[in-house]
Amino acid sequence: MRKYLFTLLLFISTSSAYAADHKMPIKGDDILTGSEIQAGNNINKGLVVVFLSAKCPCSDSHTVELLDLQKDFKDFEFIGIHSNADEELEFSKNYFEQKKLPFAVIQDRNTVIADQFKAFKTPHVFVLNSDGKVLYQGGVTNSAHFSRANKKFLREALEDIRAGKTIRTPEGRTLGCVIARSK
Repeated sequence: MRKYLFTLLLFISTSSAYAADHKMPIKGDDILTGSEIQAGNNINKGLVVVFLSAKCPCSDSHTVELLDLQKDFKDFEFIGIHSNADEELEFSKNYFEQKKLPFAVIQDRNTVIADQFKAFKTPHVFVLNSDGKVLYQGGVTNSAHFSRANKKFLREALEDIRAGKTIRTPEGRTLGCVIARSK
């Protein structure tokens, strides 16, 4: 019951608190190599920050779309963030090796980056401009599973940003597994 109340309070307190600016670049250790990496140094159109999980079926189902988006939107920089404190590093490393994502994934020790962004679930996406201003935040799509989606929030946001238009849906509902925070 206490875990449920904590999750509910976290959701309520963060549901409209995403629009804060973020310090650039975003730094952390690459989950595959352990080397420090930075994202957001040379942003052209925007930086796509996506919180991912190695265990969440919702996160996993959206990797196909993320692969396509990275190919279709080469003028955007992509970075993955793995924050789940309940996922073993070796398990997660193996998962991301198998997925062969075309962008790096930062291992977010102690959920520091997730806490800064107030990321709630996986997948949870933030699109930032070069000043760190959030242009879009929310789900990749309107479904927990990509194959059932009929609205592609992230794709639409990237199209709108590229075209210099107002983003049709600047905040999309995030559906997926709750990010397990550090104790």
